[in-house]
Amino acid sequence: AWQVRAGAAAALAAAGAGAAVPALSRALADPNADVRKAAVLSLRSHRPDPAAAAALTTATSDPDADVRAYASRP
Repeated sequence: AWQVRAGAAAALAAAGAGAAVPALSRALADPNADVRKAAVLSLRSHRPDPAAAAALTTATSDPDADVRAYASRP
């Protein structure tokens, strides 16, 4: 269910970047916008990691306006 995937993405904000960033980057391809939004919000907590910053840059072209907005916030 999308709710479980979104919850998992949100929980990864507290995980180490090495484990969280690859999973969150994959979640940016989820068909559900709420999952992608949760992934972007969690990636923001890992922004110092170069892979997280690259994933956030990719998310700025997401079809959903909320995902794009959260990804582009400083």
